[in-house]
Amino acid sequence: MKLTEQMQKVIRVVGKGGAVVHLTTCSADGVPNIVAERFVACYRDSYIIIADMFAQKTKVNLNENEIACISVANPVKDHTWVFRGPCTDISLAAPENETWYGVRAGDLIAEWGDWANKEPPDEVPPDIAPPALAQRGIICMKVEECYSYAAADAGRAIL
Repeated sequence: MKLTEQMQKVIRVVGKGGAVVHLTTCSADGVPNIVAERFVACYRDSYIIIADMFAQKTKVNLNENEIACISVANPVKDHTWVFRGPCTDISLAAPENETWYGVRAGDLIAEWGDWANKEPPDEVPPDIAPPALAQRGIICMKVEECYSYAAADAGRAIL
């Protein structure tokens, strides 16, 4: 499934508070985990990627159950999407030639492996020193389904 241009634009907001997404994973025995994520982008029209800054429970869940959901927290009308599909955490130490659903680790890491320096958050007031960001990997979702959670069309498949 390819993400529309509008979806890519909404997901990919840099600085000024940017987009916030909620990544939901679930353990093998059904225990969910939801985290709000800020470093998010689209990759090659069919993937959503998130910087792994500290995703311990997420990684445990993805090792047990690779299916995840990402919802967009954007109040703009008609931007009420949930994306679903297989998801993994590609470690910055992954072998360069390792592939997952068509994504080559070396290519992804070369482009997004230093996210905090590539796109430092600019919405932090100058009198507040942000903590040092330590990226450990890149969470990557192969988008296979998208639906809306708006009241008028809740659960309706978009793509």
